[in-house]
Amino acid sequence: MAGTEITIQHNIDELRANIKGVEKRLGKLDPALKIIGATVEASVLRNFEKGGRPTGWTELSPVTLAKKKGGSILVGKGHGGGLMGSIHSQVAGNIVMVGTDKVYAAIHQFGGMAGRNKKVKIPARPFLMVQDKDWDNINEDLSNFILQGKL
Repeated sequence: MAGTEITIQHNIDELRANIKGVEKRLGKLDPALKIIGATVEASVLRNFEKGGRPTGWTELSPVTLAKKKGGSILVGKGHGGGLMGSIHSQVAGNIVMVGTDKVYAAIHQFGGMAGRNKKVKIPARPFLMVQDKDWDNINEDLSNFILQGKL
């Protein structure tokens, strides 16, 4: 080889061990899916804490405000219960699901007509959203897990 050259030496046994570790971690998806689920769950909870992201949710109507006893939009019971407190993640096979089992969640996520005779219009306040920044965190967490075995 003409010109400039560098020689890189590395302990081949250490490299083989690292490669075997990556192969082993890639063979089991559960830990990676749990990482994704936890990150998405945290992102959804931040949506509640911020009152909607990336833009805020529609303000509550004066009628709702008069009935409400403090707290933010959709956060009446905080982490202790209600919609915000029901957010959870679950790994099933090779997928991860993040959501809630609250039957009233859909009307808040998508908006629509509610109440007696469907006379009350509920604006959409999408809380099941993952922000772009959170995808960066997911990728970083997965890289740490796959390459270094860090959970």
